[in-house]
Amino acid sequence: MAIHDIPASMLKESLDESLEAARFCVTYKKVDGKWGHFATGGCLGYPGAILLFSIVDTIGSYFRKNLDFTMTIDGKEEKINADGWEHFKILNSKYFNQTLSSEFIKKLYSNFRSRLTHNSILGDGTLMLPDNDSLPQLKGKNLAFMQGTSTDGGKAYIISLKELLGLCDSAVTLFKNDIDDVVPNSRTGKKFT
Repeated sequence: MAIHDIPASMLKESLDESLEAARFCVTYKKVDGKWGHFATGGCLGYPGAILLFSIVDTIGSYFRKNLDFTMTIDGKEEKINADGWEHFKILNSKYFNQTLSSEFIKKLYSNFRSRLTHNSILGDGTLMLPDNDSLPQLKGKNLAFMQGTSTDGGKAYIISLKELLGLCDSAVTLFKNDIDDVVPNSRTGKKFT
């Protein structure tokens, strides 16, 4: 951790640190005795997801109220108009290159980002996987976000951490190319003192 006098410089370091910590979490295997009956070979999914969704939230926050930046959601050009779930609209931008519906984006924010960060649990109707190879029907697919059907017939929202890590890694690389222009002109960048 270095000392920074401008937010763009600090952000370059903090995003890289968050990615590295998330990579550790997602590639870690819980196999030794300290995990008790949770020693299933899974990863450190909860802290990994918190870090990855924090990266999504962070990048989105720098485009709030940016009238020149849009992404397509539900067939319409959208802007990031407010904080909270709207930061997750960034998933449909050039940085993450997804085509998620508004409903799906809101569920990701509510059931994964908010509940996981503030309550250490996932929201109802959600499933988190270490990677797509965890389920036979997803084996070999490179999807970070999926929608399925829950056991009660409702919608199920699924994230795959390994694939989300890949998306965040690419997004951070792209964002760092734009960071020196975007951050100083953003609401957050202008408030840095």
